[in-house]
Amino acid sequence: MFKRSQAVPEARTFEGEFAEWLLRQFSGGRPMAAMPYAEVERLCANAGSLLVGAIHARPAAFEAFAAAQPSEVGREAALLSRRTADGFKASLADRKNTVIAWPWDHMATTVAWEATRGGDSSEPSLGAALMVLGSAYALRHREQVGTVLALWAQVAAGVAQSAKEPPDLGRMGAEMLAAYEASERPGAGPTAGPQPYLPKHP
Repeated sequence: MFKRSQAVPEARTFEGEFAEWLLRQFSGGRPMAAMPYAEVERLCANAGSLLVGAIHARPAAFEAFAAAQPSEVGREAALLSRRTADGFKASLADRKNTVIAWPWDHMATTVAWEATRGGDSSEPSLGAALMVLGSAYALRHREQVGTVLALWAQVAAGVAQSAKEPPDLGRMGAEMLAAYEASERPGAGPTAGPQPYLPKHP
C-alpha cells in the first residue's frame, strides 16, 4: 500500500480557465472547433474584451498566473501594445477612413490564427492562449489598458444611448469573473450570468 503511487490532482485555479469559460458564454454551446475562422476570431475578441476588463478591475487575482509564464509571453504582450498604439495613431490621423482596432481585436487575430495553423481551435486551447496573452498584456501595460477602456466607454455610450448605466468593460469583466467564480462547474457551459453589451466597432 505504501509503495503504490497515487495520482495527486493538480490544484485548479480559476485564472487558467476563465477565458475558456468566457468563450463558452459567447459560443452558445456550439463547438468552436467546427466554426469558420472569422467566427472564431470574433468570439475570441468578445471574450478577450471582457478578459482584459476583468484583469484591469482585479489585477491581483491574475498576477500569479501571469508571473508563471515564460519570458517570450512578455515580448508578445509588448508587440500587442505596439500594435494597439499604432492603430490608435492611425485612427487619429484619419478619423473618417480608419476603423479603431482594439487590443482584444489584435489579440483575437493572433490567437485564432495560431490555433487554426496548429489545427486546434477548441475552447480549451483558445481559452488557454487568450488567458496567457491577455493577462501578460493587461498587467504589463496597465496604463494603456486604462486609456483604451476609457475610450471604449465613450464609444459604447454613443452606441448604447438607451442603456440604464454607461457601458464599462472593467465592471462587466468583473461581473463575469464573479459569475465564473460562483459557478458550480467552471467551464461546463453557459450560465445565467450577466450578459455583456458589446458594441460593433465604429
